[in-house]
Amino acid sequence: MFQQILDQLIQRVPEALAATFNDRDGDPICSRSIQVSNEGLQLLGAYQHVVKRHLQQAVEEFDRGEVKQVAFATDLHWILMVGAKEQCTLVLVMQREGLLGRARFHMDQAIFALNNEL
Repeated sequence: MFQQILDQLIQRVPEALAATFNDRDGDPICSRSIQVSNEGLQLLGAYQHVVKRHLQQAVEEFDRGEVKQVAFATDLHWILMVGAKEQCTLVLVMQREGLLGRARFHMDQAIFALNNEL
């Protein structure tokens, strides 16, 4: 079922190049890659916890809320990271010209479905 949810996410975000759903240790539960190496995708999933922890420390002085989502851009890509239950992580890599709002909307739907399966 996890793979089906990930496949639907890729279908619903036309500019998506890859997605991975990783466990708390950064190991992939399932993934789908169109143009991104599996190694690079796994590293993004594994490092999400490190990125989130550092961001949390950076904002805790003015915002005690939990960092829910991380999005960053390179010249060519958007990389979005969202936490799920049991410290799992969903990562999506998409082309830079893609609509960030649409991707976030479909990631939220995917997280809801993934959390129901956990």
